[in-house]
Amino acid sequence: MRASILFGALVIAAGVASAQQQGQPAQFSQEWYQQFHGPYSAPVEPFRIVGDIHYVGGANIASYLITTPQGHILIDTGTKEMHEAIKSSVAKLGFKTSDIKILLSSHAHFDHVDGHAAMKKLTGAQVMAMVGDAEALERGKDNSALGAVGWEPVKVDRVLTHGDTVSLGGTTLRAVHAPGHTQGATTWITTVKDGGRQYTVAFLGGTTPNDGVPLFDNPRHKTVIEDTQRTFKTLKAEKVPDIYLVGHPQAMFEGKIERLKAGDTPHPLLNGDAWTKQIADAEANFGRRVANERATGGR
Repeated sequence: MRASILFGALVIAAGVASAQQQGQPAQFSQEWYQQFHGPYSAPVEPFRIVGDIHYVGGANIASYLITTPQGHILIDTGTKEMHEAIKSSVAKLGFKTSDIKILLSSHAHFDHVDGHAAMKKLTGAQVMAMVGDAEALERGKDNSALGAVGWEPVKVDRVLTHGDTVSLGGTTLRAVHAPGHTQGATTWITTVKDGGRQYTVAFLGGTTPNDGVPLFDNPRHKTVIEDTQRTFKTLKAEKVPDIYLVGHPQAMFEGKIERLKAGDTPHPLLNGDAWTKQIADAEANFGRRVANERATGGR
């Protein structure tokens, strides 16, 4: 896993260098893309996480199903390779894919929204997305600093702004605009009840631009530095959630899935200081990255 991530980072750096010279989005190697379309998308058994929040994603690309009496909400559809597995996972949990009424996204990168168009066609669900990402979804083009491959365009039924809420069947999610990883990256926050306790749950939409992409004068996200710095202030001002979930959860879930299925207490994903530490570390690393790029003239 670590070797795969390191390899991907090296390929990104090489691809971005070439793209910078041409002023075009980076075109990464097939090997880099294959880790997302291959092992990261591999089917896994679905499971309930907490309350009415369930995992229906792949081995290392998340898709979260929130069930309600009036229909369901799906956060992220993953890659196109995950579409059939998500349908199967929803059924295995005893729910109907046709009852998915709302499609949300953590951020508009191909590995998280590639399946949006197919899922909307299947279910008729409303697609709701944050300003910045909504445009990317409708164009089918990655407008983030990364500039990776696109996806099948999908109509956005509701464009969201910071602080907007999405409600269905007694469940409400609040959208926190956290641009940087993409222009409309969104951290979703909700509360659920489980075992007589209420939990605040955050779905972290990302913080910083992908490693290796240029920060200064980025042709796709010209304000990426300022936006990312503002995102850290925004996230640090939020109340620390009891549980937070991420888009690539393999490491987070490792050794905990069976405990989740068994209903262990305290909850295996209780946050502790992980949220605070992750944001602090990301902010410090981003500060060093900006300083290094500035010192080398934006190279």
